[in-house]
Amino acid sequence: MTVMTSERSKRQVRRPRPATIAPAPSTSPAPTVVAAFRRPDDTVCHGRCRKPLSFQGVRGLIEADFYCLSCLTHVTIPIGVLQTIPVGSAV
Repeated sequence: MTVMTSERSKRQVRRPRPATIAPAPSTSPAPTVVAAFRRPDDTVCHGRCRKPLSFQGVRGLIEADFYCLSCLTHVTIPIGVLQTIPVGSAV
């Protein structure tokens, strides 16, 4: 049995170049937290309904889980951000 094949031109193989991407400089500060605020007595409150959040626990040692009993909403806040939550008024 004879198989007829046509000759194809070989494709040029492109060699990958090393990627050198410089990180963009930070031009603005980190955005403020709007999902929650702290009262002067350090109670963490929901930014939407202004009611206190119920602490549920810590996940992965990096995030604190809260739950709003008024809105029935889950709120996750990174542990490193908890001290930077702005102090607001309970209007």
